[in-house]
Amino acid sequence: MDKLEYALVTLKNNKQYFVLEDILYQYDTYDLILNVEDENDVKIVLQEVKNGKTVFTPLEDKDLLKTLSPLFEERIKIKQSNIK
Repeated sequence: MDKLEYALVTLKNNKQYFVLEDILYQYDTYDLILNVEDENDVKIVLQEVKNGKTVFTPLEDKDLLKTLSPLFEERIKIKQSNIK
């Protein structure tokens, strides 16, 4: 079985999240993140570099969320099938 490793990030609200997957879509990078303490807290965020720091901005555009959600789902399913 392959070992899974996830990056750990801390948002401005001081909550920590695992970065489960990232996707490059229309020249922007989006991450699927999972709260370390609350597995029901899952977000899609825009990853940007500002002043040399990586910044994660929660995605609120419903149309973009509808587009990205199935892409993340597909990537996670592929990752799961490779573990077996």
